[in-house]
Amino acid sequence: MVLKYLTLLTFFLLVSGCYLGREYPVEYDYNFIANFEQYETFCFVNTPHQFDSRTDQLIKKTIINHMELLGYTFTPDRINANLLVNYFYYNGKLKYHGYSQPDMKKFIKNSEEEKRNEKYHKRKLPINRGTFVINFTDNREHLMVWQGYTTDLYRDRIFQDPRKTRIAIISILKNYGYIPLELQNN
Repeated sequence: MVLKYLTLLTFFLLVSGCYLGREYPVEYDYNFIANFEQYETFCFVNTPHQFDSRTDQLIKKTIINHMELLGYTFTPDRINANLLVNYFYYNGKLKYHGYSQPDMKKFIKNSEEEKRNEKYHKRKLPINRGTFVINFTDNREHLMVWQGYTTDLYRDRIFQDPRKTRIAIISILKNYGYIPLELQNN
């Protein structure tokens, strides 16, 4: 009898451990000509309230924590921010054009000439219901420089569970691979 309970307990711990480490599938695109070296600060773009205040604060806090771990500085002052961060959730299906690109973490190590010679390769991405998008825009150039998204979240109802919300955000942001130049030199 004790062995049966230990077996069930072990199984439960293994399954819950897998769940806690779950990541959502993510796609991302970045701008080849973006000057990532100049970005050190960020702020949020004021968008219409799509989420309840508790979820909105959780999303912002998770993004701030992740970006600050990378070495970026959050500023509420949009005028002095290098990057404008926007996020939204789209409930319907999308026909989206993305790009096949080199891994960003490898691409940013390329020489300037290699970066200029890189080509965009369009691809169609069928996006299922429930897409959460985070994008970064260069505040000075008004140019989107990075966008990450995870889809098919409708079934998981991620915004009803703070843990799932954080996992979705981190799954997206871990694909943004640029660390500010100041920290690279330390």
